[in-house]
Parts: sequence; structure tokens; C-alpha cells
Amino acid sequence: MIDSPHETEAQLDLMTRAAVLYHLEGATQAQVALRLGISRVKAGRLIRQAREQGIVEITVHAPPAITERLETALARRFNLRHVLLGADHSDEAIQREFVARRVAEYLLRSLRSGMVVAVGMGRNVGGVAAAIRQAPARECTFVAAIGGSPTAAPSVDAAETARKLADRFGGAGVCLFAPAYAESAAVRQALLGHDDVRRTLELAASAGVAVVGIGDAEDDSAVVRMGCFSAADMARMRAAGAVGDILGSFHDLAGRPVAAGMRDRVISLAADDLRRIPCVVGVASDPGKARAILGALRSGILNVLATSVANARDVLRLDEIGEGETVE
Repeated sequence: MIDSPHETEAQLDLMTRAAVLYHLEGATQAQVALRLGISRVKAGRLIRQAREQGIVEITVHAPPAITERLETALARRFNLRHVLLGADHSDEAIQREFVARRVAEYLLRSLRSGMVVAVGMGRNVGGVAAAIRQAPARECTFVAAIGGSPTAAPSVDAAETARKLADRFGGAGVCLFAPAYAESAAVRQALLGHDDVRRTLELAASAGVAVVGIGDAEDDSAVVRMGCFSAADMARMRAAGAVGDILGSFHDLAGRPVAAGMRDRVISLAADDLRRIPCVVGVASDPGKARAILGALRSGILNVLATSVANARDVLRLDEIGEGETVE
């Protein structure tokens, strides 16, 4: 049943009142519920929805004295154009939002009409589109740089993120009509020979900017959750030295490509394609991503890194102590 306009207005009004009481007047969820005559569960839901729908925006800035030092150290050590650090938060969703906002701000400053932007998959990249509330019209083309999966949520799908970014900027979104991973190398070759797939990847390769996630090689990684790989596949890649991936291409801690058999199945821009793109933004907000991030930085693919303050510290420590050690 579709809510009537009056019901929707009433719901938005209630949501706004709950948000004002909680965020501006310092009321607890129980006090919000009492003031509005609703249950505590509903009060909590309204407060959460107010943030999700952009009625409330929470901004926490890490102290510049900390971020500037870390950003400078990372930029110098890995020859990066920019480092974008989000404040730390124990809630992974909020942490992702903090980092996504830094990337959104960067895109708002950097994109110009006529640009082609290659878009990766994953929650971190999807979060960037969600973080852009309003943007000046720029006729950019946002193109998916990796195929999709029928089991992937819209929030992680590259094509859906490209479409959302196009909507935000008033540009065009281009989908890659292919799976992220083919069943075999032979199937991949056949798909790459399809005119639509080939043209889309050529368009993505011509991008001036790419925004990609940095995945890890753990059993609960995005590609395992999507059903592209099994946990056993991931264990074999870790045994081969894999610590993370960019657009489905796995790398070790030194940034070298590994698991060639898996690369033979992925339908996306390759690492060499990305190296030819003038500005590649790698996004990784999740805790415990230091090894994946360090490998990505050493690969020479990234020009811009967006991550959390904690990950930035861990990457620098891990780079200092050497490949044979681990970050505590």
C-alpha cells in the first residue's frame, strides 16, 4: 500500500521532530519517545532514518594536527597526489560515511564537464554517491569499470553507483552488461569479445578519474559474499600471498599481482588500464585494511587514497616494520 502525500508529510514531520529532540536538544531515545507519544523502538528508527535520508548530517572532523601529519607522510612515502582521511568511529557504517564524505568533497572540487569517470564496486564506492546530496550540474559520464552480480546489493553494484553519481551531477551513467566474474577464462574471453562489453571497457579506460574500492582477501570479503569466489578460493589466494584487490585484480603486500587464475575470470579494467588513468582514487574505510591498502599503494595504481585515521597509522607502521611483521 502506497502512503498518501498527507501520510508521508506527517511521517517526515515526525522524523524531523525526533531528530531535533535527539541531536539538538540532547534528549535520549526514551525521552524522544515520551515527548512524541511513540514507542522507543519507533523513536530509534525515526532518528536513524533521519540520518539516512539526509535530514540530519553528522560531521566529525579529525584534528588537523593529526590528519595533516598523516596525510603528508603517506603522500610523500607513496608518491600520492592527495590523501583524504576520515575521523575514526567504532560503527563501520558511520566510519564509511566519514570517509565517503571526504571523497565526495574531492569529486565536487575536481570534476569538470566532459570528464569520463570510471566507477568500481563495493560499499565504500557506493557510499561516495550517497554522500553527495547536492552537486552543481556537470555533464560527466560515469561508467562501471567492473561487471555486476545478481546477488550484489544495489549499494555495492558498480553500475548502480555510476547511475547514482550521474543523477547527482546531471551526467550520464553507463552500465557494463557482464558479470564481475565469469565461470572460466574461455567464457570471459567470449564476453570480452562482445561489442557492448568491449566498448564499455574502452570507455572506462579513457577515464580521467577512477574511483575504486580496495578489497581484502578474507573469507568474508565482498567477492565471497557476492558468490563470485568460495572461501576455499580465497584461502588458496591467501596462500599465494594475496592481501587485497582492486577491481577484482588481487595483489600481495609488495603490490605484485597474484592469483593469475582468478584474474583470468574477472571482467573489469586491468591494473595496467588503471595505471594509465591520470587520477585513481582508492577508498577503504573498514578497520583492519592496512595490509590490503599497503599492497595497493605499493602497486603504483593509486594517485589518491581515502581511508580512516586508524588505517593510515597502521599502513605507515606496517610499511616501516617490513613485510615479515604484522601490525598489532
